[in-house]
Amino acid sequence: MTPNSYENSNHFIFSAIPAWGHVRPFCILAARLVKEHETAIVTMILSPSLLSKAETEVAAEFGGEASESTRRRIRILATFHSTSQDIFSLFQPLAETYATAYQTLTDAKSISCAMTGTVFDAVPAPRAVILDPLALGQILATRAISGRSVPILSWYSGHVATIIRLFGPETLGGLDNLAAKIEAEATRRGVTAEEIGDSVLTHTEGKIIKIPGIPEMYDWEFFPQLPPFEAHASPIMKLQYQGMRESDGAFVVSAYAFEEESIKAFKSWQSDMNKEVYIVGPLLPPSSGSVAGSARGSSETEAFLEKAQATYGTNSVFYISFGTIFWPQNQDYLEEAIEALIEKKVPFILAYASPFAKLSDDLIARAELSGFALISKWVPQKYILNHPAIGWFVSHCGQNSVLEALGSGTPIICWPFDADQPVAAYHLSETLKVAIELIEVRTGEKGLKPLLRNGRKPKGTREAVGIEFRETLDACLGERGQELRRNAQDIKTLFAKSWGAGGISRQEFDAFLKKYGAGF
Repeated sequence: MTPNSYENSNHFIFSAIPAWGHVRPFCILAARLVKEHETAIVTMILSPSLLSKAETEVAAEFGGEASESTRRRIRILATFHSTSQDIFSLFQPLAETYATAYQTLTDAKSISCAMTGTVFDAVPAPRAVILDPLALGQILATRAISGRSVPILSWYSGHVATIIRLFGPETLGGLDNLAAKIEAEATRRGVTAEEIGDSVLTHTEGKIIKIPGIPEMYDWEFFPQLPPFEAHASPIMKLQYQGMRESDGAFVVSAYAFEEESIKAFKSWQSDMNKEVYIVGPLLPPSSGSVAGSARGSSETEAFLEKAQATYGTNSVFYISFGTIFWPQNQDYLEEAIEALIEKKVPFILAYASPFAKLSDDLIARAELSGFALISKWVPQKYILNHPAIGWFVSHCGQNSVLEALGSGTPIICWPFDADQPVAAYHLSETLKVAIELIEVRTGEKGLKPLLRNGRKPKGTREAVGIEFRETLDACLGERGQELRRNAQDIKTLFAKSWGAGGISRQEFDAFLKKYGAGF
């Protein structure tokens, strides 16, 4: 496509908070859009910290199939200069510089990247803007410039059942307008909302919560562990609630094969507010479910898995990762789990990307001395999960990790902390039966309370963690493990169909294009 041929293009803008988990799936969606529709153009306005990652993810989705003109129709840029990797320090400059960039794009003028200096051609004004609901600054700036003439769609990359819990009506098990509840409680006490903090959010009294698609839970089961950091979630939730209300519709990066009942309830709730919802997940690379994916430069990982496959066989390796933020506060519990793996001579990979990660030098030395362990700050997760040597994924159960695991047919050992993880772990283990949830790893006053599902109360000791983890290893390597793997493989098949010809996610995305585009 030449600059002179942009006139009849369909231009879409995307922006999100500076969190890779929120951006990564859109990279895949954007690449699919421009590959399949020659009139489509996508501008992604990101924090400088994510430019390189986004470009790599888009290139991986293209593979060797896309022409240069197709690749140019995804324009990835930053609106300010920064070398910071701190998510929270990037929120404000991204929001503050977005308005100028959006005005430039609305005026159909060329725009340049503040980091690289790359100049992107002038293209028609956007037909729709897709924004993270947490990016309230960008949402309000879009409304101030375009009014209601350009639709805004929220971008949900999290677990739908948890979105219902945090923001949905009380009739669906939700907290509804948490900010309003905090203000009311502050008024009642005669204090400020800041003094109330997260106390309304984290208050528990043994109330039974029923979210569509999720077995009933006590309210304290949403807080299974003390986080490794001090968090203030209420202000963030207030932003997201406002962002959700301001949008005209929503994209959801989940899948019917994962949480159909929750999705239907979410759609019904949004429909009551005259908002259309498009389910476009799972957004997984085309090689997902096969070993064809790239190790992305990690020759160490590739060599380890090949050796494990030859030595221990298929499905022998346990992969442990708690994402880029979370990490067990009780270091003894993780060390006990690793000792169990070493004791039983089970090969494993441990990723410790979190800034809160701690591993003793003695434990690392013991693991490396075993000859069947790989411990690294960064590993190519999608490549690992799709390798035939991988048997199990010990995960915090964040949404991206869950969808990647199920997309590869890998069963999960759930070790949830916070956010959408506790609900996902319960759903995976009790409803879908593709996982085993660890209970004894729970910490804190709320985490040590009994579970509604079976009345079990964690003991809160390293010894109990060791017993449970060893029993879990035995179950994984036995008949129960085979059953859970078969169930995970069944979901993998359904995931593969969702974006195939006539697949349900493809149908919903096409419905969006038909409504908001021209000539699709």
